[in-house]
Amino acid sequence: MTITILAKKGGVGKSTVCLLLHEAFKKAGKSVAIQDWDAQGTSNKALAFINGEQAKPETSYDILLFDTPPNLEHPATAAAVRSADIALVVTSPAPADLWEAEEAVRFVQTKGQHAKVRVLFNKVRKNTILGRLMQESAKQVNVPLNAVHLNARECYQHAVGRGWAALDAAAREEVLQLAVSLMSLGENTQTPESTETQ
Repeated sequence: MTITILAKKGGVGKSTVCLLLHEAFKKAGKSVAIQDWDAQGTSNKALAFINGEQAKPETSYDILLFDTPPNLEHPATAAAVRSADIALVVTSPAPADLWEAEEAVRFVQTKGQHAKVRVLFNKVRKNTILGRLMQESAKQVNVPLNAVHLNARECYQHAVGRGWAALDAAAREEVLQLAVSLMSLGENTQTPESTETQ
């Protein structure tokens, strides 16, 4: 299964989400690797610290994660979306970020017709107005939300350098739930001929 992680803009935690998923799938016993197409190379740098796996040519993995540039016009983003079984648009609950997410969803629907697209709310603070209203905000811009979101947790920032060991029990549970939600979505992905675009 190929999961493309994308965002129209930087700063929403796209590479961190990619690393967290890498760690969760690895913990679940899956063979997993990351293809880092972001010029910053955050995922590649982090993989070196946590003994993770960069994607190797001609190698098959249970899960292949694409970390894309924060730019919908970059050729690598379009290529990753075309290859995706699942396209995960990372955003925050802020209205301005949601508008960008809506544009990214349309981009996926145009470029990756067989990909299942979901929006992942990242850095959610539950006890804030934005946190409480995120479901309502998503309806206003008509984006397909992932069933699981990620809360704002300091340990997620540490995971970039320390991997799974940096996560506390609540964070581990949350990240595993995210991985399970994507696996379930992937299992429901049919052949391209019979797949309807989300």
